[in-house]
Amino acid sequence: MNTYLVSNISGRKHKKIYLELGDSAIFDLSPSQDGWDDFAKIDIGDAVFVINENLNVALKYNISKILDGVLLDDKTPLADSIAASSGGDVRVIFGFPCKRVDIEYSKFIRTNNIKNSKISPKTNKMYPGFNCTAFSSKLEATEIHN
Repeated sequence: MNTYLVSNISGRKHKKIYLELGDSAIFDLSPSQDGWDDFAKIDIGDAVFVINENLNVALKYNISKILDGVLLDDKTPLADSIAASSGGDVRVIFGFPCKRVDIEYSKFIRTNNIKNSKISPKTNKMYPGFNCTAFSSKLEATEIHN
């Protein structure tokens, strides 16, 4: 199992956008975006931590489904609607929360010694354009029981 950190500080509503494809979408990315090389390696069973719009890492997700090649409607604001489930280049990951983290993201980055060219090594803050990075998790979190 591999571990990843993704940034959704813009508050993109993945669950709503991809509801017709599944009810647990947590993130999407295309090959032209920074972090694609790591994002493209995410697999079923991997762990993904999401930085939310409050600049916190609230939950750890286990990936349960991945869709590649989704086509978004670029005529909608922020391409926030599906044009087709195939024929595009967007990868969507789906997952369920498995652990509660509740930690400010720069502390999460420092605690896990995450290194990435889009993260300041001095402040542990993201530079513009940060989307995804793989890392080795050292953080203990509280189990979520569904």
